[in-house]
Amino acid sequence: MRSATIYNFLIEANIMACIAIVLMTVLRRFLWKGLGNGAICFGWFLIAFRLLCPLSLTNPVIHSIRSPFAADAAIRPIAGQVKVRLNDAVSRLSDVFWRADNMTGYEAVTRLSDGIQDASAAITLAKVWLAGVLLVSAWFIFSNLRFRMRLRADRIEPISGELKERYEALCRERGVMPVPVFFTDPLPSACLVGVFRPYIALPLSASPQDAIHVLTHEICHLKNRDHLWGVLRLLCCAVHWFDPLVWLAAAMSRTDSELRCDDRVTGPMDPDERKSYAGVLVLSAARRNAPGLGVLATGMTMTGKRLKTRVETVMRGGKPLRWLAVTFTVLASMCLVGAFATSETKEQLEMGVPWPIEEHYLTEALHGNRRIKTESDAVSFAKEVWDRVRGREAEGRFEAYREAGSWSVSMAEGDDIAFYLWFSSDGVIWDMSQDLKDYRWVTDGEYIESHVMDMEELNGVREWTVKELDVLVPGLTGEIRKPELVYVRDVGDAKFVHLNASPKDSRYDAGASVFVLFRPNEGYTLVMLQLAGNG
Repeated sequence: MRSATIYNFLIEANIMACIAIVLMTVLRRFLWKGLGNGAICFGWFLIAFRLLCPLSLTNPVIHSIRSPFAADAAIRPIAGQVKVRLNDAVSRLSDVFWRADNMTGYEAVTRLSDGIQDASAAITLAKVWLAGVLLVSAWFIFSNLRFRMRLRADRIEPISGELKERYEALCRERGVMPVPVFFTDPLPSACLVGVFRPYIALPLSASPQDAIHVLTHEICHLKNRDHLWGVLRLLCCAVHWFDPLVWLAAAMSRTDSELRCDDRVTGPMDPDERKSYAGVLVLSAARRNAPGLGVLATGMTMTGKRLKTRVETVMRGGKPLRWLAVTFTVLASMCLVGAFATSETKEQLEMGVPWPIEEHYLTEALHGNRRIKTESDAVSFAKEVWDRVRGREAEGRFEAYREAGSWSVSMAEGDDIAFYLWFSSDGVIWDMSQDLKDYRWVTDGEYIESHVMDMEELNGVREWTVKELDVLVPGLTGEIRKPELVYVRDVGDAKFVHLNASPKDSRYDAGASVFVLFRPNEGYTLVMLQLAGNG
């Protein structure tokens, strides 16, 4: 299985489910009475289904958010956007370490950025996720085995006589197949235990009247299939162990299952019976001991404000607004279908992943203040740039060529091109190079002879480059990050330093690539500037 498959599923499921969990939290806070516990539990079921089902439906519109920087078509648009934004954040962090002169942190973050790009980080995270799933699952299994063994050790005997007859009558009345019931001591509160062969554990200390209310409560848990809901909760927590909202949703859904059970218990009761049942709830709360979230067992215990709300609901009774519950159910179901619509169409995938079109190039964010309309204007602009980078007037001959919306100007000294400039008609430089006789320092090999500069020298080159770019291409340094070192090449007594500055906006496919000639006793010369992505 490719890591992209896991990445798609986890990212999409968590984003959609977390939005739904926040909405459910608001709804159960403000519309709880109108919706009713049954509708709220149905909403939790839809969230669990989205968290556990790896289904992805076709959605032609989703292609519009496909990031051109997530070129792997196996990574769907939503996950691709997350990958790109994460890489942007890591790049900004690397800038922080660089400015702080923390090379250890800078190198670590750079390796992380490389890992995001080549998928090695995704593979590592997939292994961490799988290890987490196994550990959380092992803990759940251990907790349940320990709980079941303790109950079995404390089991006294099955119920019998009149209590058993009344229990079986209750099952017939509620339309539930009876399951075994065992007296257990010590046991703080009755609980429905197990999944495939469930049974009810009943405290030996329960009075006959309380025992009837307790058994009714557990029978209603059985009718609601709450023992199966418990499995769904644990699966969600195991698969998405890293998401605190999933754990919070599991706890809230467990509370809502108890409230839904109360609704079923008290539905046919008169006020006196409701009062008696509420007393049993309060008594159970006093024991303050119930199976934990990771244990497949129900429990009547509930404390604090939740207990107060629970008792008030039992005493008040009342029914939810049917129209509101139906509307919620229909809209939630429609939203569930939309939450799975995360795949592009076959035709869109066959077209391939589009790279940024022309208006997304970095130069689109830059606007010069010149109006270059004629060859004379273009040559005049090129001479100004030459004077700036060389510090002397040009002596060669200039030739200007008009291209679509841009100008290219070259200057020859003898038979060699000594200077080349490509710029927009409003004076934004896209490409500049000089001293083009020997390109070996740009193109040779894999740079095995490269050397890292002294940090003080390197910072000096970077600071000078930023100032130079500010003058040559006004506004450029506001659109790019601080230049980073690509390599240093020694050529005689000079050093050719290659710097690259990535764009701050991830829409742009490339930033500025700069080559600086550095001679310790003579200073700096800008040899080449390229705003990549314009060719």
